[in-house]
Amino acid sequence: MKNTVNLVIFSSMLHDNESVMNSRKALFEGIRSFANLEITYPSALAAGSPVLESLMDGGNRAGRSLPNGNHCKTVCFIATGGTEEIFRNYVESLPRPVLLLSDGLHNSFAASFEIRTYLTQRGIRSLLMNAPLECGPEFFAYMEEALFGEQESPDLSTPSDPLPKFPKAVLKAFDRMRIGLIGGASGWLISSDIDRAAVEQTYGVKFVDIPLSELEEDFTAVSEEDPALDEIVGKMQGFLSGGRTPEDLREAARMYIALKKLIADNELNALTLKCFGILNSCRTTACLALSLLNDEGIIAGCEGDIPALWTMMYVNYAFGQSAFMANPASSNRKELTIDFAHCTIPLAMVHGYRLPSHFESNSGIGIAGSVPSGRYRIIKIYGEHLDQYYETSGDLLMNTNIPQRCRTQIRFRFSSEEEFNRFIRVSKGNHIILCRDAGQAGPSR
Repeated sequence: MKNTVNLVIFSSMLHDNESVMNSRKALFEGIRSFANLEITYPSALAAGSPVLESLMDGGNRAGRSLPNGNHCKTVCFIATGGTEEIFRNYVESLPRPVLLLSDGLHNSFAASFEIRTYLTQRGIRSLLMNAPLECGPEFFAYMEEALFGEQESPDLSTPSDPLPKFPKAVLKAFDRMRIGLIGGASGWLISSDIDRAAVEQTYGVKFVDIPLSELEEDFTAVSEEDPALDEIVGKMQGFLSGGRTPEDLREAARMYIALKKLIADNELNALTLKCFGILNSCRTTACLALSLLNDEGIIAGCEGDIPALWTMMYVNYAFGQSAFMANPASSNRKELTIDFAHCTIPLAMVHGYRLPSHFESNSGIGIAGSVPSGRYRIIKIYGEHLDQYYETSGDLLMNTNIPQRCRTQIRFRFSSEEEFNRFIRVSKGNHIILCRDAGQAGPSR
């Protein structure tokens, strides 16, 4: 009897469903090489539906852990970014262990990291399989063994490292810092909440809640006669690409000016912005603004991700560097590489750049930076009390240019198979922080 894979596809409305499905034909055909493939969507996972009853394999509807069958496995394909909150709504309908599949397109890999971290935090066993860009027989053999092999699929989560002792310069810089949280966190950051009161008490920082409406008002109020608009457009319009216009750049510059006013009014030292929240109201993006702010020493992150911003702050004050906040985009186990991508990066970190649109929305201005090759660190501080830590070093090999990804794209090679596996297994959310490794030893762990 041929085995069956029931593939539940999680896809965001920000992405065109036809494009999402058409770009995965090779992946689907590869699965069909070893199993019958049945495709369904989360909307079918309603209590009492035939699909749910088959998923539950004879169990009840109370949401308890339910096994996959010997010859039929339910696999959650995290096809795009922005699906984490959708997944959370259906997690109790899924058998255990939860089997996750991602690939290298549409922020799939990053979203699967956030979801897996969420599952780990709640003690739910899971397995994450990531399909490389070029899916060959080796990957599908691995997937078949992971799903239907004799050994039960293990939970491959790995504990974090001890948090390093912060240098005095970092502790001094953090003390009395005012950190703006503009609009709160993006809905898909389901595993990135922190205990703000505890962090404030430990480090002396102050988190400042600022509604998006305040930024939107400042954006609307930017005068068309503001000389900074002409200065930025004049300086950067030669880098526009992908059909972007000087008017698109002008609107992105208005967002920068509005954020500068917000920073001054609230006496902020750092900020993170729920950037997707301004797409409709302001009809532009903050990618360029955040880049310019980081170059000016205002540490600025996106998506309302506090752990990512905190790590950027740490890198800035511990190593005196700007940092690239990025999503894992794809992996290649054979080559020990992972691609990372995002639509903003400090211009101080690149030796060239273009200004296309923002990836998911195809609007505003994104930054496609060319990052120099060399030795780099990946760092992430995370957890409810920001007391969990991950760090590794490796080589930035090249910049890539894959259309179905955020605009700045780099390929990072780990120093060993052990380090590659450790990156996959540490549940640290969907963003990492990349900075230059000058060869000096980092703070002791």
